[in-house]
Amino acid sequence: MSRRQFNDGQEVIYQDFNDMGAGVERELYDRVIYELVNRGEDAVFSDSFTVSYVSPTQVSVLAGVGFQSDVTQVDPEPNKRLLYRASSTAINLTPADLTNDRIDIVCMKEARVDGATESRKYKAPITDVISNQNFVVSNEWEAEFLLVAGTPSGSPAVPATPAGYLKIAELDVSAVTGLSGSGAVTDTRDIMPIGSSATINSLAFVKLTQSATLALQAALAEVDAYLLNGDMDDNVFKDSVTDPAVPPTSGDLKLYNKGGVLFTRDDLGTVTPVGSGGGGGGGGADWKGDALESTEFNQKVKEFAQGGGQSEYLYIKVPQGYLAGRQVQIFIGHYSPSASNEFKMQSTSYLVRKGQDAIDSVSNSHVDNSGDITNDQANEYRELSMDVTDASGQVNGFAVNPGDLIKVKLERIAPGGTEDTADIRMVPTTTEVKFG
Repeated sequence: MSRRQFNDGQEVIYQDFNDMGAGVERELYDRVIYELVNRGEDAVFSDSFTVSYVSPTQVSVLAGVGFQSDVTQVDPEPNKRLLYRASSTAINLTPADLTNDRIDIVCMKEARVDGATESRKYKAPITDVISNQNFVVSNEWEAEFLLVAGTPSGSPAVPATPAGYLKIAELDVSAVTGLSGSGAVTDTRDIMPIGSSATINSLAFVKLTQSATLALQAALAEVDAYLLNGDMDDNVFKDSVTDPAVPPTSGDLKLYNKGGVLFTRDDLGTVTPVGSGGGGGGGGADWKGDALESTEFNQKVKEFAQGGGQSEYLYIKVPQGYLAGRQVQIFIGHYSPSASNEFKMQSTSYLVRKGQDAIDSVSNSHVDNSGDITNDQANEYRELSMDVTDASGQVNGFAVNPGDLIKVKLERIAPGGTEDTADIRMVPTTTEVKFG
């Protein structure tokens, strides 16, 4: 921008002062803002001048800001002309054709409008008479809108955009009824490449979509997806030191590293080491005791009589992969020949710590039961679960560790309701132990 230069004794006319404002705009619009918006032109910012449906015969143009280029302007006027409206503008459509559809367009162009008017002293140049006159003392930029109605036709075409205007929307005007709704309005604005419309060169990035003009909004969406779901090619889990917050959505899990161990945390706050589960037993579960052993349905069973006081015992070896602090549970299959009444089983677990306790130690124990089991039909298979340790993986306050033994005693006890008089069958091969 060339600065206005005033010299001693030089005549100064009002155009000199008017050109000052134009020169400032030229410097700001053409040389600074033009570069800041990545040389975007004939475009608007964000949601500026969005055209929206109001009724079958009316649309509304949102307030906004943009720039329109006009290379015919000469110094000191800026080539980048400001598009501006301080409030929304309603535009009425011409009545719909009674036979055919048509396509209308909404256009806009930059304009200068008169601003404030004030009373000022005025000296007539010929008579030198001084009087009070009203003068326009400012002008403003304001976007000027134009509705161009298309030609009704069985195959309507988009009308041409008048010279000097920018098309910002197309309107599908149905015969008789006019605009059908928001779907009849097509946005044709060009958006300035800043903010969510900005682009980046991602050709050097490995995980993002590689493009010389990747939209910043799309790039952020891809980064967000990686943060949410992870990148399964090669993940590094930093040591979290503490458990993270509970995930807010039901069914979600958080996966994290704490102290060199991977954990999950669910929406209920339960923390579980990855790989800490698993079971054992099955055909290898060798129960020993005084329950009657017999064969029924081609399967070995142990029979517990009502009030018989029988007990069966099983030693559980705590695996080397067990993570201390996780609960241990046992699952055992049972059935009764009765079709009614109830039965109940109880387990007592004795912790035998490796290198500390005698193998027959009963010092530390934990008792649990199956609850009352109601027979619904004869020989109905029931899987009973009982806690071998408490929820913290302890027996009588002592932590279970890899390599320890847990001796489980299983017996029948009286239920709260009417007790089944038949012998309750335990199927040893169904035994499963869950660690964590």
